[in-house]
Amino acid sequence: MIDRDTVLQEADERLAACKKYMKVDYDEDDELIAGLMQANDAYLSGAGVRREVNPAQHDLIVQAMTLQMYDARGADTPQQALETVPPVVRQMLNQLKLRCNYGGADDGGTGG
Repeated sequence: MIDRDTVLQEADERLAACKKYMKVDYDEDDELIAGLMQANDAYLSGAGVRREVNPAQHDLIVQAMTLQMYDARGADTPQQALETVPPVVRQMLNQLKLRCNYGGADDGGTGG
């Protein structure tokens, strides 16, 4: 069982990494950025993408989506933000989604 402190530490580390990716070096928007990250996590989860299959790739996708939503706050949904994400990030999302659905090296499945 994962304790609350571990969960909070991981959330803080993910927020710090996302801010670094976004080149945000101030704390005023931490709550907004964390909320965008949560929305993007939920979007990916709803799309069948599980973070545990490849946390680094998942987090990079979340960071790119969060940056896009942060920079273009007119986007109403994570899906709209995803539409303007760089093609390489979209390709990573598709690959991770396939691995979540059909298995792969990182999850112990038999798929490729």
